[in-house]
Amino acid sequence: MKRMRMFLALILCALLCLPAACAEGYAGYSAGYAETPVNEATISQLTNIYLAAAAIDGYEIGYGERFSFNEVVGERSAEAGYQIAANGRGARVRGGGVSQVATTLLLAIESFDWMIVEDYSVYGDRFTGNYVNDGNLAVVTDYKAGRDLAFESLYPGNVTIEAWVTGDTLCVALTGIDNWGGNYGNEVMAATPMPTEYGQIENVYLAASLISGYELNYGEKFSFNGVVGPRTANAGFVNATNGRGVRVTGGGVAQVASTIYLAAKQMDNVTIDPVRTYGDRFTGGYVNDPADAVVTDYNAGIDFSFTYYGSSTLMISLYEDDGFLYCSLYETRDGYGAGE
Repeated sequence: MKRMRMFLALILCALLCLPAACAEGYAGYSAGYAETPVNEATISQLTNIYLAAAAIDGYEIGYGERFSFNEVVGERSAEAGYQIAANGRGARVRGGGVSQVATTLLLAIESFDWMIVEDYSVYGDRFTGNYVNDGNLAVVTDYKAGRDLAFESLYPGNVTIEAWVTGDTLCVALTGIDNWGGNYGNEVMAATPMPTEYGQIENVYLAASLISGYELNYGEKFSFNGVVGPRTANAGFVNATNGRGVRVTGGGVAQVASTIYLAAKQMDNVTIDPVRTYGDRFTGGYVNDPADAVVTDYNAGIDFSFTYYGSSTLMISLYEDDGFLYCSLYETRDGYGAGE
């Protein structure tokens, strides 16, 4: 499975002909793709780019598995063939140019929607390269300093990374090929606009990351409070405005519950427990109907919960894309994706 260029070209072409909403999950198949120019790279930089791209090319990531750029590429040493070249801020280092591969990989990940990316560093204002237009998109990787690009896959199957150079372009593609045969079952989706208040954004991201990837089998119950836990400063939650305009620790978290609620309402084999909503007190703008603005409060015991009665495994996926928080609830066929 090391070389799938023709297959990738055909699939990516087909996806590009579909509306954007279809391209995210067409027939249970997902793809991500990005490219950056290498036309101004030096011979030494190109050598390093080729080596790093070859290291990640063909790498497969299963559901719940973690990918580490530094672990897969390894130390950028002379013994490994890496040369001294300018890095993203113009300093000459062993392996200069490798971060372009990490940057292109991240751009592909951002179009894939199934990955939880760990914190990473960027060059920012120090960026002197030309392969991206904004230094805040230029990822910094440094094996010895421990600066890495790492992420976890929530895709219900194996994801293959493909990386190659063609002409003056470095290309990276992610393909969820194992679900092409139909292991991916029923899916419903809902979306709400991301908040603009900094604290709310932090709380939404944290709550979503705690829930995303959660699985339910027949008869099992999802409890929002049980999974997210107490909204405390020690848990990483910050003070922000809640759904009725009051500043509390964890303000904004209820938007995540509301987004899941909007998706769960679409499923016939999910039974939702009685829900408390903000109603006329709702001051947020993430749902059109205040009756959909779910209230959650860990300390007061106000929860959002539902039970799954389907015949396979239900997975909750949460991610942000283009200013919206998405919730995807999907069932895997033949138990694919279920834990041991």
